[in-house]
Amino acid sequence: MSDAGSSDPVIIIGAGPAGLAAAETLAKRNVDYVILEKGSAVASALRRVDPEMRLLSPKGLSLMPDMSPEPDTPTYLPFSVLVHELERYQQQHELKVRFDCTVLSIRKEARGFAVRYRAGDGEQHELRGSHVINATGIISQPRLPDNFHLEPCHWRHSIDVRTEHLANSRRLLVVGGGASAAEVFENWLRVRREGDRAWLSLRSKLHAIPHWFFGIDVHYFAWLPEQIPTRLFGWRAGRLTEPMTGRAVVRAIREGLIKRMPGVRSYKDGVVEFVNGEQIEPDLIVFATGFSYAVEHLKEVVDLDPDGRPLVRNCESTRTPGVFLLGYRFGRTFASPYLRGIARDAKFVAERIAKEK
Repeated sequence: MSDAGSSDPVIIIGAGPAGLAAAETLAKRNVDYVILEKGSAVASALRRVDPEMRLLSPKGLSLMPDMSPEPDTPTYLPFSVLVHELERYQQQHELKVRFDCTVLSIRKEARGFAVRYRAGDGEQHELRGSHVINATGIISQPRLPDNFHLEPCHWRHSIDVRTEHLANSRRLLVVGGGASAAEVFENWLRVRREGDRAWLSLRSKLHAIPHWFFGIDVHYFAWLPEQIPTRLFGWRAGRLTEPMTGRAVVRAIREGLIKRMPGVRSYKDGVVEFVNGEQIEPDLIVFATGFSYAVEHLKEVVDLDPDGRPLVRNCESTRTPGVFLLGYRFGRTFASPYLRGIARDAKFVAERIAKEK
C-alpha cells in the first residue's frame, strides 16, 4: 500500500524529545510533517527509564522549543515528570503522531524519499517525503561488555534499574562511566543504608568535575564549549569521553564511599575479578556501558564510521543529503545528545529544510 499524497511532508521517525522538537519547529515554519512512532505513546523509549531517576542538568537547560512546564516542576526533573511534560508538549502544540509504526527502510528516490514501515496491524505501508529526520534515540538497544555472557548473577543494564533494586543492594558494582553511571549512583546515594558498599569499574581514567562552581550548576558554564562544531574532529568525535558529574556522586567517589576500580577481567559464578587481580562478590551489577545506535533502517542512506556509527555533518548524512539525525551523539555540537542540544539542533534542521522546501 502507498499513502503518498500530492505534497510530500517531512517524515520524522520517533516521537521522543527530538521528534517532537523537530515537529514543533517545522510546524512553526509552515512545513508539513508526519511522525512515525514505534511505540503506542510519545516518549515510549524514555518510559523504560526509572521514573524516580532525575536528570543531571537543571530544568532551564532541559526544555524543548516553546516548552512551558508546569510551575511546580522541580529544578531537576524526574523522568516521570519529563515524560508527563512531553505529553503536555505534544497536546499543547497539537503535534500529530502515527503510533505503532515500525520503520523498516528508507530509500532515496528521484524526488525525495520513500519510507517503508509496518503498522500495528502488521500491514506494510510506504510513505513518501521530501526529507527524513531520524529521531529514534539510542536507549532502545542497551550494550553489554564483550566479556560478559549472561553469567548467573544478579545484573541489570542501567536502563532497567529501578530505585527498589538499588535500595535492596548491599554491595553494588557499576561498570562504565558517564551520565548513566552518575544517575544510578545518585539514586543509590539517596536510598543507601548504613554499611552498604559500592564500586565503580572503568577501563580508562576517571574524569569527574564538581556539579557546582560558586553555587552555579556546572552545566551553565558548559554552554560555550558545547557549541564547538564536532565536524572539526571528524568521525573520531564519537570516541571522545565526557567527564562525570552529579550532585553527590563526584564527592562520594573522592571520599571513598564509592570505590574506584579498574576494568573487569572476568565474571564467573557471581565473582567479579578485576584486571589488577582483586575480586568482589556484588549482589547487583549495573552495566552503564551505553547503547548501540539502531542503523538497520538507515543502511541505504548513511555511511558508517569504523565503529559502526552513522557518519553525519551538521546532523545531516554525509552520504544522502536530506536525511538528518537528531539526538545523535555529537551530530552537530557536543551538546547534540542532550535535551538542550536537541532543542538547538531541531531549530537548525528546521531552518535548513524550510529553505529547501
